[in-house]
Amino acid sequence: MIRHYEPRDFSALHRLWNTAGVRQGYVPATEPELEALLTGHIWFSQRFAFVLEQAGALAGFVCGCAGDELPQGQRRGYFTCLLLDERWETEDNARLLLTALEDAFRREGKTQLASTFFNPIHLPWVIPGTQGHQHNNCPGVARDLPLHGWMVAMGYQVCAGECAMYLDLKNFRLPRSYEEKRLRAGQEGYSIAWYDDRLHTGLDDMVHAMGNPMWSQEIPVAARTVNMLVALYGNRVAGFTGPVYPEPTGRGYFAGIAVAKEHEKHGLGTLLFCRLCQAEQEAGSRYMSLFTGEDNHAQKIYLSAGFTVRRIFSVMTKEL
Repeated sequence: MIRHYEPRDFSALHRLWNTAGVRQGYVPATEPELEALLTGHIWFSQRFAFVLEQAGALAGFVCGCAGDELPQGQRRGYFTCLLLDERWETEDNARLLLTALEDAFRREGKTQLASTFFNPIHLPWVIPGTQGHQHNNCPGVARDLPLHGWMVAMGYQVCAGECAMYLDLKNFRLPRSYEEKRLRAGQEGYSIAWYDDRLHTGLDDMVHAMGNPMWSQEIPVAARTVNMLVALYGNRVAGFTGPVYPEPTGRGYFAGIAVAKEHEKHGLGTLLFCRLCQAEQEAGSRYMSLFTGEDNHAQKIYLSAGFTVRRIFSVMTKEL
């Protein structure tokens, strides 16, 4: 039986999260933590949440979210997660739950379902090979899960691959090539500094030109209220990374890194990122994790700093 999720299901959902969810890699949660993460989230809606009942017990759960304010929100609904009790973890049951979610989006006039980092409900997961170190969001469906293959069989298209990369900061040191790159960039008129809006210009224009709505919202505000490392050409911003601060989990926060197109080929991405790792270490962060596209040339920068790929996720969509 498939039906809408109801608040009375919460205790059973909590047990499912800490069994099936943990098997998928999600971070174990107390009931208050799960409520804050999921069922109490501002974007959670019972209209897009369904349970599978077997013999009167909750055997599965799926949910998504939608809103015209979200990226492509007028046409797109977002997949958040699907959990199945180990006894009922089959492709057929996954199909039942996903079909219910798809139908709910169709009723709302949505024409696409997407699993991507633009989903505002962020679910933390444990990074493989670490002692409980966690990343704060999934940008899609992990390829090591049966769910990935089942969604492909249902017509979901893999739009991109996102590599989850990890670095233990305990033994981080600036690469030997860092100083040489810094001196060469300096001779070409570039420098790396902490952003100061009294001295530096062009940050807002540079971020806007990147075409990333999440960056446009976060980066200028963080630069002025928290901190931001920037690459400068004279006093004009040519690139950015940060902000720098340890999260409660010990993870060094990382919103992204970018260099303006007209200032590429000067080693600024490497300089910014290595300085970011050093700054996070100095701030007390114990590790760093990030996502980058499988074909993104920036992956070379992260690998050179000592990062390793720990998991790969697929950004997926399906036309409804």
